[in-house]
Amino acid sequence: MNIATFNPGSVYEMSFIGDSNLRPQFVCVKRTAKTATFKAIDSNETLTRRVKVYDNSEFVLDGNYSMSPRIKASRKVKDLIYMNK
Repeated sequence: MNIATFNPGSVYEMSFIGDSNLRPQFVCVKRTAKTATFKAIDSNETLTRRVKVYDNSEFVLDGNYSMSPRIKASRKVKDLIYMNK
């Protein structure tokens, strides 16, 4: 089975359990074996989180509670050609 993975330069949607219409977009700017770093497209927010795998897709949680927002690698929006560092 192929696992969906985070790739630097790709844009992903964050999803919220409490508000299914809220879908902020984040760019994966760095990826290591254990962590992924994301930068929000519409703000200066940066997240560095440990990567976990569930249902053939990598994901990160933005919190330590049951309804915390998540970014899943299977929810890729697009690939960026030019990445501003």
